[in-house]
Amino acid sequence: MAKTYTGVFARTLTTADFDTTAYDGIAIVANVPVSLSYRVLPGNEIAFGAGSNSLNGVRTAKVMQIAPKDGAATPKSVSCSFRLIYQDPNKVRATVIRDDLTTNVSGAVTTANQFNYLPETPKMRVGAYSYLTIQLTPLATSSGNSFSAANTVIQLPVTNYTTVNASGN
Repeated sequence: MAKTYTGVFARTLTTADFDTTAYDGIAIVANVPVSLSYRVLPGNEIAFGAGSNSLNGVRTAKVMQIAPKDGAATPKSVSCSFRLIYQDPNKVRATVIRDDLTTNVSGAVTTANQFNYLPETPKMRVGAYSYLTIQLTPLATSSGNSFSAANTVIQLPVTNYTTVNASGN
């Protein structure tokens, strides 16, 4: 039996949507990954990305921005490799959706380029209590500096599939 969705819509997750406890204040050390996670709410499934790179010849994909910064008085960008990862509720199983560099996606979302479009990942999404995770791995050590959630900019398009309606059915 096919699953019925009561709503499908695009949305943008921002830094404030992610659990930053495993990120904020963590030392910036080369090749030591840090993660930000978003937990999917009950009654929902979520896919990374929104739109398509070619829907009847038209790009409808949304643009992403991941710009990690440190907590210095004058915040500096932190060059990282990043992975967009689907994780199960226990964070045991992980599926990497994209592996890239933050320099490719750190520009403003109004400055779209070939790297920062994030179309919906076809037929791949996670359900309730699972996680969408951004894993950042610094390319160099920044002595005495740590990551700052308040200074970091994240705009991550996702597609939200609602599996129950307001009555719970």
